[in-house]
Amino acid sequence: MNKKVMALAVAGALAAPAAALAQVQIGGSITLFYYQHDPDNDSISRTGDVMETSEPEIYVRGEDKLGGGNSAWFQCTSSLDGIVSGSAPASSAGWCGRNSGIGFRGGWGNVFFGNWDMPQKLVFNRARGWFGGTNAFTGGSAVLLNGGSASGSTNVQNVGTFFRRQANTLNYHGPNWGGFSIQAAFSAANESTGNADSGPLDPRMYSVAGHFATGPFYVGLGYELHQDYNPAGLAPAVYGGGDDTALTLVLGLRMGGFDVRAMYNKSEYETTSTTNLDVDGYGVFADWNISGPHTLRAQYVLANDTEGNSTVGIGSYVAPATFGSDTGADLMAIFYSYALSKRTEVSVGYSQLSSDDNAAFSKGKTAVTLGGSQKNYGLVVRHRF
Repeated sequence: MNKKVMALAVAGALAAPAAALAQVQIGGSITLFYYQHDPDNDSISRTGDVMETSEPEIYVRGEDKLGGGNSAWFQCTSSLDGIVSGSAPASSAGWCGRNSGIGFRGGWGNVFFGNWDMPQKLVFNRARGWFGGTNAFTGGSAVLLNGGSASGSTNVQNVGTFFRRQANTLNYHGPNWGGFSIQAAFSAANESTGNADSGPLDPRMYSVAGHFATGPFYVGLGYELHQDYNPAGLAPAVYGGGDDTALTLVLGLRMGGFDVRAMYNKSEYETTSTTNLDVDGYGVFADWNISGPHTLRAQYVLANDTEGNSTVGIGSYVAPATFGSDTGADLMAIFYSYALSKRTEVSVGYSQLSSDDNAAFSKGKTAVTLGGSQKNYGLVVRHRF
């Protein structure tokens, strides 16, 4: 018995310094959808019920106090898609496929390396709030305004989207100065190391954002630049290089039980050295905490017609020189949420994505034709742990 007590005492003594130096947390969230999906076109797609998750994740975070208010830290966030999808792989990116990195932080800010949401996306996220960016039920704003999503992508993957979680990046998130904060990031040029130095293409990404929040007001401005991304996927000799940019402006107001955010977004693509494709649009997102656990949420998003002289399209954005007008789309959704606790919430609602006559936007669940729409209604269960 004395040997067992001594062993426990020694183990505790050895473990104590480690516990003092490093703090590790485990947590995450699970969001389940079960809804009826109607593609509004029985000739190419079938109406039916869909069960899936939306960005479920588990994270491990660690911090080492270095003294003087400074810390070294890491985070590994991985997908939990297999929790509903059965034997499906947890993530095509494997471990740490979601926001993950290693860095140093203190009163001067946070510098880190890794795979992380870009500053322009973080401004966009402040607008959409509870609503998803691209999923087929509560999402869609990033499909219309940011060209879809890219998660764990490099400079030569998912090149048409500005809603990015970018790999191989150096990031700086500044401290709060009287309500104002800045963020910046750029990507390493890993994919360019095999290119000839005399060649025209050197893909790289830069993103910056500024936030100001005081009392009930919020203002955010994000900007992102893609160099030599070849968004239309043309042959290098035809493309020749170019710059693509996105600008996102968000205004927010919280008053009483109301939280309203308005967003303007504009994306500009250089499809060749002499042709371009531009698209802009708006979004309004609102949460109304009626009382206690009852909340009503709504979103409306509008993508205007594509503009420019490009004869080729980019993803769901059709070529303006070919199709002319009626190339936009709009999205609306309304949900009622009931909070069972601080960590668990259930919601019911309806969403609809409608394309103009010469557009075919889709949330990716079923095929869609020009001028088509996609309607959904059902249940959301969200739990944080």
